[in-house]
Amino acid sequence: MAFVAPFDLVGGALVVLVASGGAGLLPSASSRRATVGALSLALLGCLLLVAVALEVLLGGAAGTITVALPGFQSASNALSLAIVLGPLQGLFLLLLGAVGGAITLASVGYVPAYVHERPATLAGIYGLFVGSMALLVLSGTAFLFLVAWEGMTLLSYVMVVHEHGSWDVRRAGLTYLVMSHAAAAALLAGFVVLYVGTGSTNFAAMSAEARALPELTRDAVFVAMVLGFGTKAGVVPLHVWLPEAHPAAPSNVSSIMSGIMIKMGVFGLLLVVFEVLGGGPLWWGFVLLVLGAASALLGVLNAIAQHDVKRLLAFSSVENIGIIFMALGTALVFLSLGWPALAAVALLAAILHTFNHAMFKGLLFLGAGAVVGTTGTRDMEQMGGLARGMPRTAIAFLFGAMAISALPPLNGFVSEWLLFQAFFASFGTGSLATEVAFTAAAGTLALASGLAAYCFVKAFGVIFLARPRSEVARSVRSDAPAAMQGGMIALAGACVAVGVFPVLLLSTFAGTVRTITGASYSTSPWAWGAPLAFPSASGAATPSVPPHGSLAIGVVALLLMVVLLAATVLRRVTSNGSPARRPMWDCGMDAPTPRMEYTASGYAQPILRLFSVFYGAHPVSELGDLGGARPGVLQKTVRHESEVDYPLMEQVYSPIVRLVRELARRVSRLQSGGIHAYLAYMVLTLVVLLVASRLFGGVLP
Repeated sequence: MAFVAPFDLVGGALVVLVASGGAGLLPSASSRRATVGALSLALLGCLLLVAVALEVLLGGAAGTITVALPGFQSASNALSLAIVLGPLQGLFLLLLGAVGGAITLASVGYVPAYVHERPATLAGIYGLFVGSMALLVLSGTAFLFLVAWEGMTLLSYVMVVHEHGSWDVRRAGLTYLVMSHAAAAALLAGFVVLYVGTGSTNFAAMSAEARALPELTRDAVFVAMVLGFGTKAGVVPLHVWLPEAHPAAPSNVSSIMSGIMIKMGVFGLLLVVFEVLGGGPLWWGFVLLVLGAASALLGVLNAIAQHDVKRLLAFSSVENIGIIFMALGTALVFLSLGWPALAAVALLAAILHTFNHAMFKGLLFLGAGAVVGTTGTRDMEQMGGLARGMPRTAIAFLFGAMAISALPPLNGFVSEWLLFQAFFASFGTGSLATEVAFTAAAGTLALASGLAAYCFVKAFGVIFLARPRSEVARSVRSDAPAAMQGGMIALAGACVAVGVFPVLLLSTFAGTVRTITGASYSTSPWAWGAPLAFPSASGAATPSVPPHGSLAIGVVALLLMVVLLAATVLRRVTSNGSPARRPMWDCGMDAPTPRMEYTASGYAQPILRLFSVFYGAHPVSELGDLGGARPGVLQKTVRHESEVDYPLMEQVYSPIVRLVRELARRVSRLQSGGIHAYLAYMVLTLVVLLVASRLFGGVLP
């Protein structure tokens, strides 16, 4: 049987990940050995998932196994279970195994060094969390999908509140839990509608019937899925949990949540909206496009305003999820217009950016974790000059910052350039609506990309360059643990490899793209710069999209020439081959101090002022004595800060919270403590259920 080996690997991976949880959660598991053992098992599970993914993507293995639980064997049963391996599942298993493996390797160094409360417990829950995401990807029925989804949510919540001594951490966990269960409720509603319409919870059986459902039913399912999966992904305006939960969680947890978990929302959209529903009307695509554009712009603007390094990275995840949603929306638009080849280009951009963001955001959160663990603060204003004490972390963080800024020859450039290609291809279609929409989308993407570069110049410069701004920063003398450095180096290397040679990764996407769009493309994965050739598209010009291998090689060669030229010039203008040191002009002051450097606040001010309509920024100014100043010179200092509000929270979510609290206060009066009242409630509930069964008994299956 062709599917025995891959499914054996799947079973082995899940067993190992469960064993990882057991190794960390056993009552006696409190030592460093238990922590490292649990994380090592989780790493082995990730490697097995990579093996499964490569077997599916390169070996062509695929199939379905029905889990024969008593009474649940029938595919039409609402509680039936099935495990599925297909091209889409293979892609996300590769993402989970490869990127999750690098993050897990880094966790082997991070958790024992920086987590002081119950590290073995965190390691065990981490392994189960990876297993829940693997089970989610493998789910072949809506019931199993929702079970795995809830497991992923609860396990991630426990990790978010692991350091629950702080009220801020508990509040962040509560926000995350409430938003996640609201998302689960939306998904449950959507799957119930699909079950009622198709008579099955099996995704393959659903797909055969769902495309023939009435448009209103399909629209309702689409809205429910966007609400549910969009909340988990962190798209605006459903993103409010993300900048609260990521800073509160341990940094390795932030890394895997931002790098991989939020991509489960993207996986869900690809599975249900694209594969099960088969796309939809034009407005579906424009909804995702608008949500993506808003997320990209508002996410990066809010990231620029942050002084908390992990909060900055969390808002940056909102921006990149926005880019992915823009690509998914573009693919839906092209599918609805009957241009499968153009839809394939946009879908390639979406999937590739999903992988790319997992790589560089996982890397950046690990770098931030090393910095926060060493300095004990997330406030960038208390950092500075850390490249001297943490050179390897600084270099790895620099690669991540360049990648997320879409600078060639790193991977972020390739996926964003592919999306630009999809936008530009719309000008050959003759549709005025798409041309106008995609022109605006291209402008938004260009602005967001530029602002992202601005944001990460601030982040890297303020954290690692110049002089230390605090005693803690001055005392840093050691870099991150070796295993943590290994995980960061692996992710930085992946960012370079995919940027320079993207065809190797794009060649693995062919099966998923063909399944969803019907368009295929071909290229030799070993041919540098070979184009991705698509078949002719009905009603649209045939795109031939270069993977930019040759362009990337050219950029690398140019950068090397510039570096060599700069080194030659520097050698000639210095004496004896070493840099000549001279005192810098200090404007009459005694010596340069950290007070003369750019602060995170000062660097962000131009953008905060220019885009003040998106912020609730309140400037705060203060006069003070300049200690040690020369007589008659600069007797006072002026300190400026900006307090940034979030209008969405104040104007949308805060009123909802107040309303819920008021309703809860009034409903609590029903809890009178009287047995007679409770018996009356039970009788009333039975009457309502009997009436409902009489009215709707013939409608429900």
